[in-house]
Amino acid sequence: MTNLLGAAASEGSNIGQIIMLVFLLIIAVAYIVLTMRNRKKQQEQALKMLDELKVGDKVVTHSGIYGEIVAIRETNMGKVLTIKTGEEDGKKFGFVSVNANFIYGIDSKQDLVLDADGNVIDPEEAKEEVLKEEFKEEKTEEEAEDEKETLDLEKPKKKTAKKSTAKKSTEKKETKKAEKAEPANA
Repeated sequence: MTNLLGAAASEGSNIGQIIMLVFLLIIAVAYIVLTMRNRKKQQEQALKMLDELKVGDKVVTHSGIYGEIVAIRETNMGKVLTIKTGEEDGKKFGFVSVNANFIYGIDSKQDLVLDADGNVIDPEEAKEEVLKEEFKEEKTEEEAEDEKETLDLEKPKKKTAKKSTAKKSTEKKETKKAEKAEPANA
């Protein structure tokens, strides 16, 4: 058999098959090496996390149980953790003892923040929006105080008139006292 270029099909296809086989082997070895490397990093991170567990940490297990560590004890089988689960406010809670290897990770769940339309928004954005609203409220309060101050600046004219009448009334009282004191002396 000959191909379109006139060469024997068996000779050219053998070289192409060998190149393809070598190329696939290189890809397979690279994949295995990279996956082993990633798995080793994950195992190191998991061991580090397990070593750093302490009483009071909130954790989640591989089976999806959320709870708080209340006790840690060493056994011949490794660390055993006692986890408090259930409700806090309603005072309904239970305890589960599990091997430390059963812990999936630290509980970092956060409540979802929804906007007015019911769409999920980033909690950081929600905080920024609340801060902006508070700033606007403070700004309007400051503007209201500024308006009061400008009105108060206009009012002192009337207050000075009252002070002068108050001064006049005190002067009249003093003169009356002085007049009363003079006839007693005469």
